Amino acid sequence: MSAQRVQRVVETVAVGAIIASLAMLVFAPTPTDPEWRAAVYFAGFGLIATALGYKTSTATGGSIGFLPFLSIVVISPNIAAICTVFASVLGTELLARRVPLKAVFNVSQFIFAEAVAVGIYRALGGESLLIDSTARPNFWAFVAMVSAWQVVNKLAVSTVVAVSTGRDTRAHWISSMRLSALNDLLAFPLIYFFAEAYARFGLGITSALALPMLGIRQMYKTNVSLQRINEELLQLMVATVEAQDPYTSGHSQRVARYARVIARLSGVKDRAAERIATAALLHDVGKIYLEFGPILRKPGRLTDAEFEVMKSHSARGAALVGKVTHFEDLVPMILHHHEAWDAGGYPHQIGGTQIPLGARIIALADTVDAMSTSRPYRGALNAETVRAEIASESGRQFDPFLCDAILRPEAWKELMGEVQLATGEYPVVTRRETLDALSPLSQPKRGLEAKQL
Repeated sequence: MSAQRVQRVVETVAVGAIIASLAMLVFAPTPTDPEWRAAVYFAGFGLIATALGYKTSTATGGSIGFLPFLSIVVISPNIAAICTVFASVLGTELLARRVPLKAVFNVSQFIFAEAVAVGIYRALGGESLLIDSTARPNFWAFVAMVSAWQVVNKLAVSTVVAVSTGRDTRAHWISSMRLSALNDLLAFPLIYFFAEAYARFGLGITSALALPMLGIRQMYKTNVSLQRINEELLQLMVATVEAQDPYTSGHSQRVARYARVIARLSGVKDRAAERIATAALLHDVGKIYLEFGPILRKPGRLTDAEFEVMKSHSARGAALVGKVTHFEDLVPMILHHHEAWDAGGYPHQIGGTQIPLGARIIALADTVDAMSTSRPYRGALNAETVRAEIASESGRQFDPFLCDAILRPEAWKELMGEVQLATGEYPVVTRRETLDALSPLSQPKRGLEAKQL
């Protein structure tokens, strides 16, 4: 099914690219000979730039092809710019021997982004620098053109990745925009200088300016690599914790995804929502210590002493995460994710808005996962039961504002859609023995799954 959806997305982007190209051919002025010569030069430049691509994830890649692709818009804002992109990207796809579907998508999405950029540049009064080499590009037309290209390009990629992997398109798009924001901002002057150098001085100076392209490419690659390493280290840490008890495998990843959705539905800004999701991914990291392993794997009822040890995982996890400077803001969320709205939780029995917002969101996401997945003593609860239990604990265990935000029909439908995707991607590992330690009958609880360890 996902393969068919991916194909439909690719076909849609391809049709959009064709329509946009035809519109450019009809409505934009016919390119002059100097504009065609510029297109040939920047097509070669673009071929080299896209050939220097790098992996940004298992599903996506990046390149600095946007430098020549956006520079040519200022030189030849017409069909010549589209032909530049077509020749560069098609050449790269053929050299890389991409599978046809992926090659069609890559060519189409670059052409579509280019056509949108050219259209916006012309609509805001932008003209070719070749008309007057001493003129400066229209500033706002230039900024709008570059911004539109980046937005459309990343949105197309995020859409096809989301469809193929089950991820949320908006979340992937925001993440990719944020990841490259600083580098894209630093690249603005280069785009301008490439275009003006060609208009004023021709091939020689422009080719010399192309040398820093390697430095820009390395900066992008290094930034992406560091981001990937950070994410993979987080996943490794979480996997180490969950290896102590295979039954909990995938729990932290699912809770992180639900926390992100709940945060967004509650009006939390995107950047803050991502930090909450990171805290949710690490919320059980305190269980990495050896003394938790036997308790997690114990098939029978916990003793009072064992339960007290388990309750210490939030404080120990917070202390562990606090050793990483970049994660200092996550510490309160991890420390207090078992507090309750009515101050009946742990470790500090604080309540209401004294509990950090991120911790309140993680607590809710944690319980959604507990109820939505199969347990040794019961199967996964249906959406209606989960909804009723959350409503019954609103104002007791959970923040009533958060409950109201997610229990709205459309919001609940979105959250349950994420539950379906996440449980498919991170399925629960079942086992035969009954874990009374996690049963609602083993410890006093106020509401179903109210005390998640």
